Amino acid sequence: MSLAADAYLELPAGQAVYAEGDSGSTMYIIEAGTVDLLLAARGAEPIASYGPGDFFGEASMLAEQPRFCSAIVRKPVRLLKIERAGFADLLAQQVEIGIAIMRKLAQRHQQCELRLASALLEAAQKRKPASAPLRDAARAAPAAPDETLQQSVSPEPPPSRTTIEPPRASPPVAKLRGGCALKHGKGSVFALDPALNEFLVGRPDPRAGINPEIDLSAVDPTRSLSRRHARLVRQGQLFFVREDARTVNGTFVNNVRIGTGVDVPIKPGDTLRFGAVEVEFSAA
Repeated sequence: MSLAADAYLELPAGQAVYAEGDSGSTMYIIEAGTVDLLLAARGAEPIASYGPGDFFGEASMLAEQPRFCSAIVRKPVRLLKIERAGFADLLAQQVEIGIAIMRKLAQRHQQCELRLASALLEAAQKRKPASAPLRDAARAAPAAPDETLQQSVSPEPPPSRTTIEPPRASPPVAKLRGGCALKHGKGSVFALDPALNEFLVGRPDPRAGINPEIDLSAVDPTRSLSRRHARLVRQGQLFFVREDARTVNGTFVNNVRIGTGVDVPIKPGDTLRFGAVEVEFSAA
């Protein structure tokens, strides 16, 4: 299906695609660049960051409701506009677009559930009172002995009154954001931008406007990588790798091939292989 030139929108960094509260009859597919979604109540911290191949703005378009957040360009973008009026025709002519949208929505639903579970766990840990060990020790302390018992039994020294601090969980998010990277066996290090939550892994294609955040072409002499091979996704304290639908030579975690479009959790020390390129996921 051919698209008219006015179906595309190009914006510089810092420009708003739309603002929170605007009416929304258009969704956008990113061909190049990066867009952040922000909520006024959350300040300057993005609630999501999207890159090439991603889409946004579909919620307001489908539900016919105002924009619930603002979309701000982080890196200059080229966007394909899809209007509500032409959405059904587009799906009828391009069935694969509808399948890709449904897959992406399912992934976002799963990621929201993981975020919620992580937030509930963190809230439960914060509600745990720090003085609980002291109260338990006070309840277990024996009553004061009478005079007769004091004369026949040598008193033991009183128990230590040192405050018992509950164990504190280390902040994995701060650590990962400070120095997360992919390390190649020949010494190359591919650092992840701590400001982003999603990273395209692949090789560049200027004609198609593909500029992956993690360009592994320098360590891929056999060109085993697809242009859009996979994505690394950061969700709160968790990291995932997701293989793109157009990948040819496979994606592996610790020598186990992963399914296309499935978010597979990874941790520091895991070995990742994209085509023939093997790297280590590191937080150091």
